[in-house]
Amino acid sequence: MNSKIEKKYIEIMRKKSGDERLKIALELRKLVLKMAEENIKDQNPNISSEYLKAKLQERIYGFSFPFKNSDK
Repeated sequence: MNSKIEKKYIEIMRKKSGDERLKIALELRKLVLKMAEENIKDQNPNISSEYLKAKLQERIYGFSFPFKNSDK
């Protein structure tokens, strides 16, 4: 990132309250997860929701956790 832009961004963020910064961070996290999910779906058009969860976790954490079927 351009250092002038980065400095301006930091200046703007410092003026925001902690709640505002947290809200921005959570929205950015949601956006990144959605982008990753869409990328996985693009690469695997017929992916099941269970496999999508596993692939998303693998991308984020480097491994996936086993899922129990929550429909029962």
